[in-house]
Amino acid sequence: MDIVKEYKFGYCTVQQRDDNILAFEIQDGIEVDAAMVDELIHVADTAIRGPFGILSNRIHSYSLSFAAMDALAHYDRMSALAIVVHHSRTRMLVETQNYFISALSKKPIKVFLDTDAAIRWLHERLHELPTDTSGNRQ
Repeated sequence: MDIVKEYKFGYCTVQQRDDNILAFEIQDGIEVDAAMVDELIHVADTAIRGPFGILSNRIHSYSLSFAAMDALAHYDRMSALAIVVHHSRTRMLVETQNYFISALSKKPIKVFLDTDAAIRWLHERLHELPTDTSGNRQ
């Protein structure tokens, strides 16, 4: 799939893909807070119509505040979250964070070691969504 648009922030780069996936790369050492999540939600609301998946490519080390996890968990338009990790210690941290997010949201979240596998999984989750009478995914 193709990149439609790229958004750059001081703490993150967001790529809007043409397959209803937003790909995030957070900068090294950042603590993502609720205000940052709100800014990213605004991008999502502006860029994509309907439900979408998030691909978080954790090439850097960063953390999420509890308020950020809570804001992300309660964002209804996000249908699934795939997180790609590149180190085993990062995987342990991400799985702990995911426990809190999934406990709050009940949305599918999965950790991957491979970007292509993460994208395939997001496509499957988005394809499983019910459609409305006009054929749009809900």
